[in-house]
Amino acid sequence: MDSKHEHGFLDSLKHLAFEEEPAKPATETAPAAPPAFAPAPAAAPPVGYSLPIDAGVVPDNDEVYRKILSKTDFEGTPAAATIHKFLEPLKAIPDTVMPPNVKFKTAVLQAKAQAGLTEDSILATFDTLKASLQQEQDAFEAKAQQFAAREITGRQDRIGQISAQITQLQQELGQLSSELVEAQGKSTHAQSQFVAAVNRRGSEIEQQKEQYAAMLKG
Repeated sequence: MDSKHEHGFLDSLKHLAFEEEPAKPATETAPAAPPAFAPAPAAAPPVGYSLPIDAGVVPDNDEVYRKILSKTDFEGTPAAATIHKFLEPLKAIPDTVMPPNVKFKTAVLQAKAQAGLTEDSILATFDTLKASLQQEQDAFEAKAQQFAAREITGRQDRIGQISAQITQLQQELGQLSSELVEAQGKSTHAQSQFVAAVNRRGSEIEQQKEQYAAMLKG
């Protein structure tokens, strides 16, 4: 079943109980309304009984949407098949003779009389589609949780461990840096003290040498 008629069906069903019979067409020539459930531009839905459907946020990935649509498409239901069975013969009638909404209502009445299809069963089909959509959502959420446990939670835990290790290493680095500065200070001080002591003792030895040299000459 072609999914391009889905919006026409849904809108028609929403307004079926409230639609009044359309006025007879004027004698002057006017553009014919699009056939019921025939392809129509998004900006120009079928005239007389349908309204644009708010698609909400459009997903970036059309493939995901198409998969969901294939499992929740009204066109794939027995109700839609029954409606089309009685609607197809009426498409041969010009819209000026039988407007699209009248064709749809006539098809539904015929389906009710000959196939037992009721308005309630048609609308109940959409409740079934909503239940199927919820099942798809539940299944996806379960898979998303499994993915998170496998691919996200483990990495988050590891990042936490590494962050703790980094914090500990930073603390150790800070402590080592302080100890290094302190050790360098001690080393520099010790070297300076040693150099001073060597110079002092060298001077003393030189002075003693001079004293002994003087005494030896005397």
